[in-house]
Formats: sequence, C-alpha cells, structure tokens
Amino acid sequence: MSTWRIVIGCIAAAAALPAQDGTLQWPFAVGGYISSSSPAVSPDGSTVYVGVEGSNGRGRVFAIPRDGSRQKWVTPDLPQPIVSSPALSGDTLYIGGTDGRLYALNAETGSIRWQKEVGGFITSSPAIGADGSLYFGAGDRKLHALSPVNGDERWAFLIDSPEGVIESSPAIGPDGTIYVGAYDRNLYAVRPDGTERWRFQTGGQIFSSPAVGADGTIYVGSDDQRMYAISPEGQKKWDYLTNGPIQSSPALGADGTIFFASDVTFYALRPDGTEAWKNPYGSTTQSTAAVRADGTIIFGADDGKVRALNPADGSAKWTFDTKTGVGNYIESSPVIAPDGSIYVGSLDGNLYKIAGNGSPASTFSPWPAFHRDPQRTGRAIATTPGQLFNLSTRAQVPAGEPVVVGFFVQGVSSKPYLLRGIGPALAQFGISGFMTDPRLDLYSGTHLLTSNDNWGESPPGFGIADTTERVGAFPLPPGSRDAVVVQALEPGLYTARVSNNENRAGVALVEAYDAIGGDPTARLLNVSTLGPVGAIRENYLVAGVSVGGTGPTRLLVRAIGPGLAQFGVSGVLARPMMTLYTSGATPQALRTNSGWMSERLGGDIAAAAQTVAAFALAPNSTDAAMIVTVDPGNYTVEVAGANGTTGQALVELYVLP
Repeated sequence: MSTWRIVIGCIAAAAALPAQDGTLQWPFAVGGYISSSSPAVSPDGSTVYVGVEGSNGRGRVFAIPRDGSRQKWVTPDLPQPIVSSPALSGDTLYIGGTDGRLYALNAETGSIRWQKEVGGFITSSPAIGADGSLYFGAGDRKLHALSPVNGDERWAFLIDSPEGVIESSPAIGPDGTIYVGAYDRNLYAVRPDGTERWRFQTGGQIFSSPAVGADGTIYVGSDDQRMYAISPEGQKKWDYLTNGPIQSSPALGADGTIFFASDVTFYALRPDGTEAWKNPYGSTTQSTAAVRADGTIIFGADDGKVRALNPADGSAKWTFDTKTGVGNYIESSPVIAPDGSIYVGSLDGNLYKIAGNGSPASTFSPWPAFHRDPQRTGRAIATTPGQLFNLSTRAQVPAGEPVVVGFFVQGVSSKPYLLRGIGPALAQFGISGFMTDPRLDLYSGTHLLTSNDNWGESPPGFGIADTTERVGAFPLPPGSRDAVVVQALEPGLYTARVSNNENRAGVALVEAYDAIGGDPTARLLNVSTLGPVGAIRENYLVAGVSVGGTGPTRLLVRAIGPGLAQFGVSGVLARPMMTLYTSGATPQALRTNSGWMSERLGGDIAAAAQTVAAFALAPNSTDAAMIVTVDPGNYTVEVAGANGTTGQALVELYVLP
C-alpha cells in the first residue's frame, strides 16, 4: 500500500546556566506565618501575592516581585489573620480575612478599594465568575456572591443547618454552576442566581475544594476518607476509599488523572476511579498539588518538604527540604509561574521560590492546581466547539510524487465538500513553475470515491462554479486544467491525492472547503497534509486553515518528519521547524516550534494527541508540535527544515475539545 495512504568564557557560561529543577532560588521572610494561603501569580509572572498571619496575630497581604529582593507592597495590619488564598482579576486582588471581611485590593499598590463584612470568618478562597462575580463561603453558613465593582452583595445562599459552616473554596463549572462543600457533609451545586441546583451527601465534613473535569465531572475529597466523582447532575459516578481524611483538593493531569494526598500517601486515580499508582511518601498534608505542562506533579507536606513526582508511576523526581524543623508545615499549595518557577508558603514564615525546568502549569489539563489557574480564579474554562472551514496546502511536488491531504468529517449524515487541486490557475498570482495538469483522487480508506482531471469536464452533480462562489474560493479560469471535485461525504476519514498527469515537477495548491448545505452538525475536526519540504522559502510546505466558531478554539498543530519513518516513509525531514502565522496583508508569527518536547510541554502535547486519537510521537524526537488557542479567522502553518534541509513532512491540525 502506498505510504500516502498510510500516513496522511567558562565562568560566563556557567553563570548563564539555569538553576537545577527543584533547587532554592530564594526565601522571602514575611514576619509571620503562611498557613493555608496559597500564592497567586500575575499573568506575566512578575508578581506573587500571598496572605499572612502576622507574628502579632494580625493579618497582612504581600506582593513580592519575582526576584524576591524586596516587597513590592504590603498592606497595613488587618484585624485578623489571612489564611484565604488571593484571587486576581485584572488589576484587582481579592482575598478573605478571618475578621469576616472580603478585601478588594489594588494589585499594583495594595491600597484597599473596598471591603465587605459578612457574618462570619472567611477562610474560603474567593472564586471569580465569568462576569466578575465573587463567590466565597464563610462561618455564617452562607455562600456569598458579591459585585466586583463595590462589594455589594448580589445574593447569599444559606445552608440551613447548624453544621453549615463553609471553609471549602468554591469552584465554578463551565456553565457557571458554583460547587462548594460544607461542614454538614454535603457538596452543594448552586446556580449563578443563588438557587440550589442539587446537593450530594458524603460521610464526612468537606474542607477540600472541588475540581471540575473536562466532561463536567466534579471531584472532591471528604473527611470520610473518600475521593468522590460526581456527575454534573449530582449523581455519584464512583468513590475511592483511602486511609485518612482528605483535606487537600484534587488536581487533574492533562490526561484526566486525579491527583491528591490523604493519610501519608499521594494517590493517582484514573478517570474511571481505579488506582493508577500511589506513593507512600510518609507525611500528612493539606497542600494541593500543581501539575506542570511536562506532567510533573508538585506538592508540599507537613514535614516541610516540597516533592516532585513522575506522572507515570509516582516515583520521585526531586525533593526540596526547607530544613526549618518539625512543625513548620507546608499547608500552602504551590503555584507554577509562566517561566516554570515554583512558589509556595510555609508556616516557618517564608515564601519560597524554587527553580523549575521551564515548564509552566499545564494548560491542557482542565484543573491542574488549587483553584485551577495561577491567578486562582477557581473557574473552569467554557469551551466553544470550533470548526475548520477549509484547508489549503501549497507544495513544490516532485515529478511522479503526489501531495496528500487528509481530513476527518464529524456529523450524523452527509454534507458536501469542495476539493480542488490547482496548478495552472496559480499563474494569475504570479507563481511560476506550477503543476501543469493536476489530477485529484478522493479516497475513503483505500477505496477510490471519485476523480477529476480537468474541472470543466466534471460529471453532472453539484455546481462547481456556484459552490466555489458560495464558499468564497477564488474562481478558476474557464477551460483551465485544474482539478475540482464536489462530493457529499458521510462522517469519516478521507484523503485527497493530487499528482501531475504529465509526470513533471511543479507547485500545486490543494484545497478542501466545508461547502453549504447538508448536515448542519457536520464539521471538519482535523486536517493534515503530507508533502515535500524544499530548501528555500518558496518551496516550504505551507498549510492554511480557516477556523470558525463563536469564540476561541484550541488546536493541536504538528509538523512531523522523523515520526513518519514508522509508516515506511523514506526521505523524511530530519528536523521540522514549524511557524504559525496569522493570514492577511501583514502576517504575524504567533508561535514557533522545532522540537515537541523542547519547550517542556510534552505532557500536555502527548495528552492532547491521545484525546484526538493522533499517533504518538517518540519522546525527545525532533518532530514539532504545539497547542494554541486562536480566535475565528485564517491562519497559516509554514514548515521548513533546520539549516535548509529537505524531506517529506506531515502537517496536522486538530480541533481540541
């Protein structure tokens, strides 16, 4: 079977070396204690925020620059300790106090913009809704919703039980539902208008903050020693029994693995609730793990140590010991900054900065850390179903070789698609050396569905000229020897092969368009192109794609060379260099990659590939890959070879859920 069918100064140098992963960068003494307050980081990574219990029994909030040389600001003493974690939105930092007040601080200066007193202590960390609403629990047995503008109360949900105290930090689902646990053993689901949706009873008090999975499943631990998985409708999916209360919150890996600590053990559970592995590391903890984009799991513990574990088996990668003595617990949950630095607080009175390996927090995981993201918003991302409207690929095709486009159609019934193999029509754009007589063959698996040589000789059926106009494709000159097919396709995988009838080399443009009519749910979920990469830019492999939808869409983009060898492809591109551009009069480069693990994002990329059923890449191979979030519009992927090398490459674009 043809391969196209199968694959569709030494001191200065030492000073410049990055610090080793897991080593101390600096401690910053806060003059008190950092208990459960987990640091938040600004989006650019320049500032870290944390709450403190002062040595005088009062509270303070610190903002510390990334170099740790000084405090950027610190609030005046507040009446009571701060054990809540900060949440950052824009230029405002929100944090609760045990004095029963929620504070809104200017993130640049630390000045108080407003404060709202409720009827009980606040150790629950605020979550920030999509509209800016602030949600937090309190000792008055209420879940509060406040306006971010002035702190006015929008509503308060009362738990009508003497045991209704809320120390659990709320989590917001993608539909806006607020999930929070309470002393009365229930996990509550509350609508954005403050009405109860459902409650789920466990066998113990709930201090743990919920995590929300990609499919909407809610994960939460309880003092009854169980980790629960609960459906968005409030039904138990499964529970897992440990040997102690669970007060740390679950964090999710990019592949959906649930990570948490209980008793003196760290657990990893598969999404179906079965045990993947456990590590009896020997200490208790309330610290919630943070998951890096390379898959590494990082958490603190009551023995004063921060540990990093391998996601595959839970084995230790490194341990950082504060060495400050017994009793100086790390209850704070670590946060991973954009540059990979790790920040965590300790009861010994220090905020620690620990060197990472450059890998940031996972962005493919739906909930990789306490309160989900480094800003601690506690809000799941509401994704929109993206759509690829068309694909175009330009390549310099050698004599006797084809260029191949593959695509996957999702839907429930057939829908027409416009496919074009263009050579002579490129002359109107000033392109010379075009493919003189393209032939287009469309396959489903190994079955040839239809073919075309010259578009003017197409058999009766869908109108090519009308369809071309409707999808916005440029018109072809009458009588040109370009090839066109309009074909109704059922859901499934297809490949289009374009070759030259005259067996001569030339530049070809291959296009696939989502046409009008047919199944309205049908859409292109992934597209790929196999073709040659030349030594100069005019002969690079270039793929263009049009992304539709109503909001941002996540894409997995890959340029594969060495990974093609397993399919019997010879002459592969040894090191693809891939750049994603915006399209238009002045294209802008958005991302570049020349090694899929080179940016320490391998865990996210491997999990994304598994999610969309893309074949796995070998660890540390020189194939290129990236995960990007793009707005609706047109984009171009350009693939070159390192140092001007040439060879066969495969470009792939997948819509991620």
